[in-house]
Amino acid sequence: MMFTIDYKRLALQLLPYHLRKPLLFGLLRAALAPFESLYSRFLSARSEHIYRLTHNGQVCYLRACLNDHFKSTGGGKFEIMSVVREGEWLYAISETGEKIPLTLGEDNDSDTENVPVVYNELMLNEAQNDFVVSVPADIYDTQLEAVKALVDKYKLISKRAIYISQSA
Repeated sequence: MMFTIDYKRLALQLLPYHLRKPLLFGLLRAALAPFESLYSRFLSARSEHIYRLTHNGQVCYLRACLNDHFKSTGGGKFEIMSVVREGEWLYAISETGEKIPLTLGEDNDSDTENVPVVYNELMLNEAQNDFVVSVPADIYDTQLEAVKALVDKYKLISKRAIYISQSA
């Protein structure tokens, strides 16, 4: 519940009846103008702090915060996935448990088997990276730095993120 103050009405009500003249009322309103702007800045900062306190580094809150801040035009939504290494392949595990390969097999002429190739250089340091942020394609192309800044704001310092684009 936001409580707002009508400073014009407050000044009028607190002014004695015999002093309610247009010139005096105008001076009083001019004197209250800095308090009005300060109070509106306080209310906006307070709502930002309350939002920040209710959203922490948990996956569901990070995903909700990203979806709230960046309204995707393509209908795609952000996904937060964990990185799991299994054998020679590198997987990201989505929230539904689906395995998404992050390496691709490349045909090798000398050998008969495929060689896994990491297509994202951040995947080379997968031991240090803790989660994958799947960004909608329209946001990935235009606002990736803003997404990184928002994730850095909410994630733990010890965690590192990998950013991949969702295919359109």
